[in-house]
Amino acid sequence: MCWEWTICSVSDMGSHNSVTELNDLFVETMNAGDLEGALSCWDENTVFQTGPGTPPARGMDQLRAALAEFLELKPHLSIKELHRVEADDIVLVALRWELTGTGPDGTPVEMSAVDSNVFRRRADGTWRIVIDNPFHSAHIGLDS
Repeated sequence: MCWEWTICSVSDMGSHNSVTELNDLFVETMNAGDLEGALSCWDENTVFQTGPGTPPARGMDQLRAALAEFLELKPHLSIKELHRVEADDIVLVALRWELTGTGPDGTPVEMSAVDSNVFRRRADGTWRIVIDNPFHSAHIGLDS
């Protein structure tokens, strides 16, 4: 919790202490429209596959632009973990995500897919997303 008279660090925004807590924090910050909070979930050298057939966003500047586009939809995001494989400080997670929002013209937007994420534990014990392919199911030819 941040008190009025203290400077809040990224870790005050929520927990980065486990992959599950990090996923919860990402959903919470996206649903709140909190770009900085959402970015705190990612590694500075991240790779984010922005969509089928598009080049991935690499690094924080490109990730910021990509997430800002999603936030323009005023999204409501939900996720459900489907499978996890752990190898020490690296975790691969498959999850199903659903996003509803509103397009710039007021049209309702609904998106969903099966995602694959790679997480890495840092030396300080916190976790960050290093690779995210939110449209994995489309990339491999599966229906969402």
